[in-house]
Amino acid sequence: MKVNRLQQCAVLVLIVAFCAFGQLAFAQTHHHYTIRVVPHGPQAEGVRANTLADGLYGTMAGFVGTPYQSYSTPTNSDGTDLWPCFAEYNGNSDSQNVDCPKIGDPSVFFGSVGGDGVPNAAVLGSASYTYSLSACDATSTSALPCGQTNTWYEDDSNDNTDDLIYIVEVEQGTSVIADSGTVDFGPNPYGGLSPAANIIIYGDQNFGTMGETGKNNGNCEPDFQYPFVGSPAYPFVIEANKTCVAPVAGPATLTATTEIATPKYKVNTKTGETTVTYTVKYKLSQKFEINLQ
Repeated sequence: MKVNRLQQCAVLVLIVAFCAFGQLAFAQTHHHYTIRVVPHGPQAEGVRANTLADGLYGTMAGFVGTPYQSYSTPTNSDGTDLWPCFAEYNGNSDSQNVDCPKIGDPSVFFGSVGGDGVPNAAVLGSASYTYSLSACDATSTSALPCGQTNTWYEDDSNDNTDDLIYIVEVEQGTSVIADSGTVDFGPNPYGGLSPAANIIIYGDQNFGTMGETGKNNGNCEPDFQYPFVGSPAYPFVIEANKTCVAPVAGPATLTATTEIATPKYKVNTKTGETTVTYTVKYKLSQKFEINLQ
């Protein structure tokens, strides 16, 4: 039950247009969550309307595939996944991101599809409603995931001091088959950007017990780098405090919650360990359903 789990998985390739920006903000938790900044393109410059309330606005969410079950070598030479792959290049050279493919006839680096030299594409796993129950039921810690959570949102919070929090819960009726716990990425670096940034958070996922029993078993996450002594190391995970059960045939509801929250720290004078509670300032809930059979 307290195992570091780097999950893995499979799929088809889907190309989605957007304007890429900045650098990958990588966060390794048990479920290999990664954050990517994808701000608006030039057409959205100055569109941050005064009438738009500060907050987090969902733009897309779904359960998609990852390459791990399809390829014996599912990563690039630098260790990154084959996909998602985000275009990062300027001008006519594709040497700045050799991991991303070319498309078209004649072929062009897919980041320049718009013809303006601005990177505006990503390779993602294809989204589906129905997934294999046997592939998604993790019966051991070595089980490959059957898909990947992808949640996209726009950050109009103008808040870059409070913490960015992420929680993924997966339920079938009243049964919990996965719970990420509370993932704290640290102070939110995306509030106050102009134009406002689009953010994608994605992580490989399967469901069930991984052959473990009790609280925080399997896909119900235990504490990770928490409680901490001294300053926190990000990301840290506050345990789900749930008991995962094996998935069954039928619908499963995934709920991804993104929050900007003010942390309040409390130090245990006997152990020196620090715990944290939060006052939520902005909250976005993205719910979607898949079917296992």
